[in-house]
Amino acid sequence: MNLASKSVVLGLLLTFSVATLPAFAVEPAKPNQAANQTTTPKESPFCTNLSATVSKVNTNVTNLKAKITSSFAQRDSEIASNRAKWDQEIKDNRAKWDKVRQDNFTKLETKAQTDAQKAAVKTYESAITNAVTTRRAAYDAARVTYRGAEDGAIAAKRDKINGQIANFTNGVNGAISTAQASCAATPSNGPAIRDKFSADMKAAGDTYSQDRKNDDIGSTLKQLAQTRNAAFAAADKTFDATAQAARDALKAAFKGASI
Repeated sequence: MNLASKSVVLGLLLTFSVATLPAFAVEPAKPNQAANQTTTPKESPFCTNLSATVSKVNTNVTNLKAKITSSFAQRDSEIASNRAKWDQEIKDNRAKWDKVRQDNFTKLETKAQTDAQKAAVKTYESAITNAVTTRRAAYDAARVTYRGAEDGAIAAKRDKINGQIANFTNGVNGAISTAQASCAATPSNGPAIRDKFSADMKAAGDTYSQDRKNDDIGSTLKQLAQTRNAAFAAADKTFDATAQAARDALKAAFKGASI
């Protein structure tokens, strides 16, 4: 889940749970009710509505968890789809260049007139084919390494987020339990109980928001990509050197003849 979605969901939760809680005060007792009020304190509107408040808070927490779980699944689907797309593009591109390379080999073979030239062409073809295979293997290994590290970074981030959600849920449950116990003990003390509940909910939300600021893995993935790309570049450099040496040897065998 991105930071914006997280903030919206958390904001909805805290807005309902904290900002819209009624600031009810205990209604002053009328003179003819004073005796009854003394022996039976009137329950504050906050305590009267606490069960409904708790139900809505729990629903919002459940929705927050569901949204995060959904974002995980959506991200997994996107990663799998992108990887499959890239793999197919790589496969198609390799097949295309295999054909082009084979066509070039065939043209070279028709130009070879002497046994030495024919042998040089075969040596060239073998060198280029092996160089291509080696470069592709290096690319594939770098890609596999990157994907494995990417998966590990994502899994670690999700473990961290799940821990943050658990801590947030515990904070919310603690705020609810405290409010429920206070309402049971002093049901007329609604304003003070409401203020405590609001403060506890805000503390849980603030801690969660702060923790979420520290779970970005963008820099980690960037470093992994740089390492992968460096492996690609090294493989290209090795291929280019091998291909150049093979071309030089082929040209020498043809002794300046057009190839």
